[in-house]
Amino acid sequence: MSIVINRNIPVNTKYSILFGGLRLQIGWLFFSIGLCFFWGVALNADISFLYFTGNIITVEGIATDSFETNVSYDETPVYENHYKFTTKEGAEFEDFSYYQGQYIKTGETITIEYPEGKPQYSRIKGMRRQAFGPVALFVVIIPMFGLLIIFFCIKKYLHVIRLLKNGELTKGKLISKVPTNIKVDEQTVYKLKFSFKDKTGNKFNVSEKTHQTHFLEDDDEESLLYMPDNPEYAILIDSLPKYLSFDEKGNIQSISIFKLLPLLILPLLTLVGHGSYFVIKFII
Repeated sequence: MSIVINRNIPVNTKYSILFGGLRLQIGWLFFSIGLCFFWGVALNADISFLYFTGNIITVEGIATDSFETNVSYDETPVYENHYKFTTKEGAEFEDFSYYQGQYIKTGETITIEYPEGKPQYSRIKGMRRQAFGPVALFVVIIPMFGLLIIFFCIKKYLHVIRLLKNGELTKGKLISKVPTNIKVDEQTVYKLKFSFKDKTGNKFNVSEKTHQTHFLEDDDEESLLYMPDNPEYAILIDSLPKYLSFDEKGNIQSISIFKLLPLLILPLLTLVGHGSYFVIKFII
């Protein structure tokens, strides 16, 4: 493959690079679904262990109401128990606590506890301040996993754009092909290493992992781009996103808007949907 690349990258093509790729779409999917768990579960996790430290004050309170929530564990419902109490200083407070399978009758005398000086963080003794226990915080792993995928994919794709705009074109020769422990569609993923020389004659290597090795083995030498100021920063032309295309003069072709839009649907739904929820819940 012998081309001379024109450095102009159409806007549509830039967006297709930044938002394309199956791995990035999977990252957005994990991030979007994970945020649903974050809003519904993690934000309702009891973290009172953070401030229930030091001297804990106990006083008597009165149960004022009890409701069955839509949360359950092992088919046992969690109840929201309302109460009121008066501090030893004479201040009156109303609050509620949660407990699995237990509700308190209205008018029943109960024991209330709170950290000294912080009666606004009270709870019924033996109960919690939120519907879910602290273990529910582990659901943040899901959106964080998606966010990490998004971060590293976009970082890589920004590098691709930079290389397309400023990289030097040269040829690399395959010097090693090593199987990894990863499989895609029952095909082994290989790590292929190529050796190339920069314009000063110094040798460098660039590696690529893929299960579709035929794309990188179809020529005696493969075309690649490297940064003149940092030749270790390089990418093989045939490992670029498949929707990137060049004409016979080396111009990067603009991707059709109809091909671009599907790539934007999931990121836009995630940002607009969850962004709107955040604004409504915490700002308005």
